[in-house]
Amino acid sequence: MQLTDGIENLINELPQASSQRIEEIVSILEDALSDVECKYPTEDDTNEAYECQYIPQALHLIAQIKEWNKSKNERIETLCELSDDLKTILEQIPIVNNDKCQVV
Repeated sequence: MQLTDGIENLINELPQASSQRIEEIVSILEDALSDVECKYPTEDDTNEAYECQYIPQALHLIAQIKEWNKSKNERIETLCELSDDLKTILEQIPIVNNDKCQVV
């Protein structure tokens, strides 16, 4: 599964973004994740059910990025690592291309 271009661009922008822009990006990503419909129960053994299990992990990484941003941490390496991890997780989730996923 590939990330939509808009989402991938947002994640790639994180390490260079201002604090305000980071907040905007994580808000867009949270909205995009909330739009992913998991129609399958977690007991289901289909790929779609397995992919949906990554959503809580992605939300956890987004929360970590928010905390990093609030702490005014100077270690950009931490944000780079979180961004890379988030990209890896989001690649496992069926994200549809919609208006909320566009770069603003």
